[in-house]
Amino acid sequence: MAKFEDRENRRKGSIVGSIVDGVPVVSGSGRGRPKEDREIKKRVSLSVMPSLYEDIQKIAYVQRRSISDVVGDLMEQFRAGHEKDLAEYRKIKNSEKNG
Repeated sequence: MAKFEDRENRRKGSIVGSIVDGVPVVSGSGRGRPKEDREIKKRVSLSVMPSLYEDIQKIAYVQRRSISDVVGDLMEQFRAGHEKDLAEYRKIKNSEKNG
């Protein structure tokens, strides 16, 4: 009889058991890597000339970096050089909300 009880207890703790019993499964059972409170990358698609992409690949290879890392750094530099434009954008958007 102990074998049946053990089996039943394992079933109740499983996803199948929750479906049979009608109890929703609570995610976050402690499995896997815990969620970190950090910004995650956004996947985008860009169109570039093949010759430009090949040269960027070569540069990234020599620097032992990914193309994503190289492009990300370039985008951060671009953003830093255009803080006035970002401030103007925020000003425009705030005036649209209030207007």
